[in-house]
This record gives sequence, structure tokens and C-alpha cells, in this order.
Amino acid sequence: MVAAVKAFTFVFLLFVSSVAMVLAAEDRDAVLTKAKEEKTLVLYSSADLRDGTALTHAFQKKYPFIEPRLFRVGSSQMLVRVIQENRAGANLVDVVQAGDFVFYELSRASIFQPYDSPERRSFPPEFKDKDGLWTSGYHNAAVIAFNTNRVKTEDLPKTYDDLLHPKWKGKMILDINGPEWYAGMLQVLGQEKGLSLMRGLAKQNLYFSNGKVLANQILISGEYHLLINDYEHLVQSAKKRGAPIDSIAAFPVLSRVSTIALARHAPHPNVGRLYIDFVLSEDGQKILRSFGRGSSRKGIEMDELQKKGVKLSVTEMSLAKDFARYAKEFKEIFGF
Repeated sequence: MVAAVKAFTFVFLLFVSSVAMVLAAEDRDAVLTKAKEEKTLVLYSSADLRDGTALTHAFQKKYPFIEPRLFRVGSSQMLVRVIQENRAGANLVDVVQAGDFVFYELSRASIFQPYDSPERRSFPPEFKDKDGLWTSGYHNAAVIAFNTNRVKTEDLPKTYDDLLHPKWKGKMILDINGPEWYAGMLQVLGQEKGLSLMRGLAKQNLYFSNGKVLANQILISGEYHLLINDYEHLVQSAKKRGAPIDSIAAFPVLSRVSTIALARHAPHPNVGRLYIDFVLSEDGQKILRSFGRGSSRKGIEMDELQKKGVKLSVTEMSLAKDFARYAKEFKEIFGF
């Protein structure tokens, strides 16, 4: 009797799964048919122009009947532009790719609509929301970078607290575009321990750089030994080019997601769905990995941190609601 019930259950589940697959295929066919009528994709992205261009070119190659229009917009400009257009009823954008803090503010303005892309099933829970509003197109892992010509392996700091040693005074760079990093560190370490670390770092005669690209150039030149708040993909990209740079995955290794989402009033919603599917697909994620971006999709080639078994601490988007306070504290503590 038990065996018969198990057999029936297995057959029933197989039937349900088959029906779901047929319905999913029919849904995809309907989206594709409507997308052929819409013909255009309008994408706002705060990612590197290189990344966005590669993705939209590959997308157009797959769907030659669609014309992608990519607008690369900085994070602060993105926030203002999208909200202003929404208030004016302009409804110009289909898909938005933005950092976690920008996404949080836009979502509070009801900018997005749910889209449960079938590709989302290949992403862990911490890299997507349960309501289908966003998925991580890629993530940025925060590391300490060092100049391999200036720092011996045996002298490398193993923790952030090691950076407080007098031997590093006057030898470190801090990217001042880092309130999100500051907020994430306090989130993981706790307020008391986090603030103690930040105040200790502030006494280390740091060099302040406005932007990570510039900070990496300065580090590679050999003028300074360490860059406190770098991104792993920038380090690995420069390392592949032969630059004397490498990273230290000191706890906590913060990870900030770059979200992709469908606009609530997208003029070309079905094209938008196709594009989101493509970016999250194995092909789309491989393109991003080729530029050193961190992918959280299962089955994609691991990045250097994953190969080392490093656990990422995903920064909570809700920290964005206190962004002004974090930015103020960050500036006041370090005095730039």
C-alpha cells in the first residue's frame, strides 16, 4: 500500500511538473510575440559602460528585431532622473540596473513591478527578493588591496584591526565614495566595534581618493601600500593586466548587489522581461564574469573569493534609509 501511494505521488508530481513546463513555455512564447511588436528596449544602468554595452550587443544578437537604447547614468543622477520622470508621468524606461542603495530609494517610490524571471531559480535567496522585484545582476565584494611590490607576503594584514598598527601609518588609501562600505561594516561588526575601527583608521594619516578607479591607479604606482576599501573585480582585472596588485579577504567581506528590475510603467514591458532573463541567464552571467564581475548564479565559474571559500556578508538594502546619517558620520570621522 505504501509503495503504491509513493508511486502515485511520484507520477502526480511528474504530471504537475510537466504541466508547469508547458505553461511556462506558452508564457515565454506570448512574451516573445509581444516583444516583437514592442521592438525597443530602454535601459538605465549605473554599471560600467563596458558591461552594459557588451550585454546589450549580445542581447541584440540574440533578438535582432529589438533595438536596445542604453543610458549609462551615475547613481545619484539615476535616483533623481527616474523619480522625476515618474512624477511627470514620462514613463520612458523599461529596465533599471542600479546599486542596492539606489534601488532601495527607487522602490520606496513604487518605481518597479514584480517580475519572477524563470532565471531567478538559479540564484540564492540572499541575491534576490521574495516578491520578485529585484535580482542581483552581479555583486561587488569589498576587499583590502595591496601593492605586491611594496608589501611582503609575511607582512600582510590579516584583519582590519591589523591596519591600526603604526607600520601602516601614512601608507594607506581610503576611497571617500564609501558611505555604503562604512554602513555595511557597522552592520556586520556592530556599532561599538565598527566605530572603534573607523576612528582608529582615521588616525592613520590616510590618503583620500575620490573614486576606486583612481585609488587603484595610485596604489599600482607604488606611492602607497594598501587600499582599504577596494572592489575585488577591480583588483583581479588589474592583476590580469600584469599590475602589481592583489587582494586580502579580511573579515567581513562585504558584498553589495547591483540589482536589475522591471519598471512599473515600462513602455516595452515584454522586451524588458526578455532583457532581464538574458542578463540573469548563463550566457549573460558569463559575459559579466568575463569582466571580473562576481556572479551569484549557480553553475557559473567561481571568482577568486569563491574559490577560496570566502563567506560574503551581503549589505542590507534597508541601510539606505539612514544614508544621510552614514554619509555625515563617515565624513566627520575621517575629516575629508
